Amino acid sequence: MSKYTFDPTVYNSSDNKPISAVLEKELSRRGVLKRGGALAAFTALASLGLTGCNDDNSDDVITPPPSGLSLGFESIAGSKTDAVSVPAGYTAQVLAPWGTPLNDQAAEWKEDGTNTSEDQLNATGMMHDGMHFFPLDGSSTEGLLCMNHEFIDQNRLHPAGATVDILPALKDGDSYS
Repeated sequence: MSKYTFDPTVYNSSDNKPISAVLEKELSRRGVLKRGGALAAFTALASLGLTGCNDDNSDDVITPPPSGLSLGFESIAGSKTDAVSVPAGYTAQVLAPWGTPLNDQAAEWKEDGTNTSEDQLNATGMMHDGMHFFPLDGSSTEGLLCMNHEFIDQNRLHPAGATVDILPALKDGDSYS
């Protein structure tokens, strides 16, 4: 997770311990080693009772049939080129680049990086790293196309460079306005 998108707000208003406190207690080095050793011992002892088990007395070795699966296209050679590469016979196109307005609340994308935070809230995010199509009623043509945005790039987001990280100040109990 990007340090620029971290939210220190505690949302657990119940009397239950937060998951971070439970994990901190349970995942100590000693606990992991103890549980790992117990699992290794159990695995070693459990396998002793299975030695020689077989469903028949045959010593035949079963060879799985060869797989007929293929990708359906020739693979692409590795490259350090800063470009999109696709197999022969395929095409690639940009669906929704960073800054594409999602509604009438966002201004058109400005190449100089001067869009407002309100524009950003109502536009396509940056750093897409995954998409998935969720079909509606089993359809192959109608559904939801969902994109994931992994992190932000402060140097691209702000025309004067990255902004100052306020989180260290918040951790020390200071406030900001």
